[in-house]
Formats: sequence, structure tokens, C-alpha cells
Amino acid sequence: MSERRDELIAAQYFTAIAGAAALRHCLIRPSSVRARLDDVRNVVEHLDEFPNDLVIPVVEHEVSHGYDLWAEHYDGPNPAVDVDGTHVHELLATLEPGVALDAACGTGRHSRHLADRGFDVLGVDVNRSMLALAEAKVPGGDFRIGDVTALPVDDDSVDVVVCSLALTHVAALGQALGEFARVVRPGGTVIVSDMHPQFVSLGGGAAVFPAATEGFELHFVRNLVHPVSDYVGAALAAGLAVRACREPVVPQVAIDTHPAHAVVPDAVSQAFAGLPFLLIWRFELPEVASAQRDGT
Repeated sequence: MSERRDELIAAQYFTAIAGAAALRHCLIRPSSVRARLDDVRNVVEHLDEFPNDLVIPVVEHEVSHGYDLWAEHYDGPNPAVDVDGTHVHELLATLEPGVALDAACGTGRHSRHLADRGFDVLGVDVNRSMLALAEAKVPGGDFRIGDVTALPVDDDSVDVVVCSLALTHVAALGQALGEFARVVRPGGTVIVSDMHPQFVSLGGGAAVFPAATEGFELHFVRNLVHPVSDYVGAALAAGLAVRACREPVVPQVAIDTHPAHAVVPDAVSQAFAGLPFLLIWRFELPEVASAQRDGT
């Protein structure tokens, strides 16, 4: 399957948002969600009117094809990229320059930042469209086609691994973390960011914005739900120690620009405000863990 097509009636989406808002707040602040019934009533009573009657083509893409379409526009505007960049760069700020692996490097936005900070950059991605953009951003970098579950990188060869907004598409989470632990040197750092499982559980897919479409269509790549405990378990099994964990919430700009905001603004705010948006980790490979991994 390169893509799967379906249709969404806008009224379905508006009532779903109102329902999500009510579910989050109905017990802790019942009076605050009574207006959500009015939202639903207003939609149902005007089903045949704009914008409730819009029929929106929904297209789900396989990961590789989706990112081929998205590559040109991936860097922004993209709230997830903006929040990710802020937190990942803060975690990188304390590290001395060395050799850095940008795993699933995408367009090379972190590769560029690492190069600017004096790191020797190695980037790996499965998508050639994304990799071409990364190569253009960092002409002196070493970029390779490869998968995070089987990195084309030598053992103990990098000082820091960065992997952003990628593992939510990877079923074998433990295999990916094991690869990061394999390639990082003892004492090295692994920084992983991802869409938060709570956000993904509420339907948070990776919205793809193709360069051109006929009319309005919603394109997306499905995100997988990896519970927080799965990241911890995979890291510990790989010999990595948890040094920091961050859970930034949905930014206001994402709420203000949400597709349903013009119709049910209060419902959008109640559904998403304060909801964990990203999950960001800083792991370290201790010297003793490396020795145990090598059987010494």
C-alpha cells in the first residue's frame, strides 16, 4: 500500500473535537463543558450547511512515500519541529563538540545546528528526498541512506546521537535504541524526541503537506503509539541510562491554527491545551554499561 483513501465529513470532525474536550474536562470541571453540547447541537442542526457539509478526502501514505511528498515543506510552518528544535538544542548546549550522528536526519535541521556548533556530522535517513535537503544544508557532512534499526555506522564511533520525531514511525523501538547504544562511545549522549503517546492516542498523525494537490485534501502518515514505559524499557535493555525527560505541551500556535478552530474554538482549546505534545529524552551510555555490553 502506497496510499489509502477515505473521506471525512467536516461535521464528524467538529463533533469529535467537542467530544474530546468534554471527555477531558467533564469530571474535573463539569460546568465548563456544557457549551460543548451546544457545539454539537449547532453542527447537527446545520449538517447540510457550510462548513459542516464539507467532504474532505483523507489520504494515508506509507512512511517513505509520505515524506517524499512532505520533504519540501517539512521544516515549517510546523509546530512540532519548532518545539522539538527548542528542547533538543537546549539539551545539546551542554555538550562539547565531537562526532554527532543525526539518525533519521530528515531535512538536516539538527545536522545544520550540530555543524554550526562545531560537530563533525554524520546523517542517516531512509528517504532520499529528505537526505538531499540535508546534504544541501550541510555540504561538509557525511550523509548515508540507512534505517535506524540497522545503522550503517561503526560501533563506538560517535559522541552523540540525535533522533527527532522519527521513532513514532518505527515498530521496533528496542532495536532502534539498541543501535544508538551500539554506535555511541562510552560516556556518550543519546537525545531522542518523539510525538507524545498521549497526543498520538488522540489521533495525532503526521500531517503531510504535498507540494500541490487538487482542492483541499488531508494527507498524513500514521504515528505509532509507544507508551513512555516502552522507551524506558528499550533504553535500559540497550544499556542506556536516563538522564532527563521532558514533556512539552501543545503550543498555543498549534491550537490557534487548528483546522477546527474557526468553527469550535473553545472546544479546540479544551481538547488540546495542556496536553503533552512531545516526549524528549536524554540518555547516556555509561562506561560500565559499555563494558557489560562487550562482555568484558
